[in-house]
Amino acid sequence: MRMVLALALLVVANTPVAAQDPLTPFRSEPRAHVLMLGVFHFQDAGRDTYKPQFPFDIRVANRQRELEDVLSRLAAWKPTRIAVERNPERQGQLDSLFRLYPGGGVDTLRNEIYQIGFRLAKRLGLPGVNAIDADMRQLDSAMTQQEWDRRQKALTRGPLAATNWDARFTAIYRRDDSLKSVLTLRETLLNANDPERLRVGHGHYLVGNLLNGAPGDYLGADGFASAWYNRNIRIYSNVVRLIRNPEERILVIIGAGHAPILRHLFLSSPVVRLDDVSAVLR
Repeated sequence: MRMVLALALLVVANTPVAAQDPLTPFRSEPRAHVLMLGVFHFQDAGRDTYKPQFPFDIRVANRQRELEDVLSRLAAWKPTRIAVERNPERQGQLDSLFRLYPGGGVDTLRNEIYQIGFRLAKRLGLPGVNAIDADMRQLDSAMTQQEWDRRQKALTRGPLAATNWDARFTAIYRRDDSLKSVLTLRETLLNANDPERLRVGHGHYLVGNLLNGAPGDYLGADGFASAWYNRNIRIYSNVVRLIRNPEERILVIIGAGHAPILRHLFLSSPVVRLDDVSAVLR
C-alpha cells in the first residue's frame, strides 16, 4: 500500500504543472461573445440625476452620417442578437414597433434603441431586438421611501463625507455632456467606454451614505447601492439567458453607467467572452 502511494505521489510530482492546472478547462470552454456598447441616452428619459444641458439630435444630417459610421463598425462585428435597455415586460411593444420600422414615425424616434438597435437589426436581417433591462430591488424593500429618508438623515456623517463628491462627479457629467455636442458620435462613444472613465464614474456609487454612519450600520450599502448592483446582476442574467449556443454574438446597448458592473460580471462569467468595444469602434 505504501509503495502504491509513493508511486502515485511520484507521478503527481513529475506531472507538468499545466496538466494539473484546474483552470485549464475554463480557458478552453467554448463561450458566446458579448460586445457591450455603453452609451449616453440620445433622448433623456428623465431617470438619471444629471439632466443634460447641451443639445444633441441624432436625427440631423451630420449626426446621421456619424451614426452610419458607427453602425458599419458594429455590423462588421456580426452580432447574432441585439440586447437593449428595456424591461422584458415590454418585449411585445418592441416587437410591434420593429415590425413597423422603418415607417410610421418609428424611424424618427431619437432613442438609441431605435437609432442603433433597430437600424442595425434590420441591416443584419435579425428578427428584432431583445429587452434585457430590469427593475432594481434594495435589500430592505419593506421599508418605505419616507423611512429610508428619515434613517439617512439620522446617519452620523463620517470624516470622508466632508468632501463634496456630488459636485465633483457632476463636473464630470457636465464635461461629458458638453463634449458630445462637439465630438463625433464615434468619438463620444469611445470616450464613454474608456476603461478609466468608467472606473472613475463608478466611484459615485461608492460614496454618499456609504461613508456615513458607525461601523456596522449598513443603511447606505443596503439602500440605493445595493439596488444598483441588484439591477445590473439582473441585467446580466437576462443577457446570458439569450444564449442558445457558443456561436452567439450578443451586442448589448446600454447606458454607460451600467458598464463597470456588467464588465466585471461578463469578464468573470464562464459562459461568455467579453470583446473590446473600443477595438470595434476604432
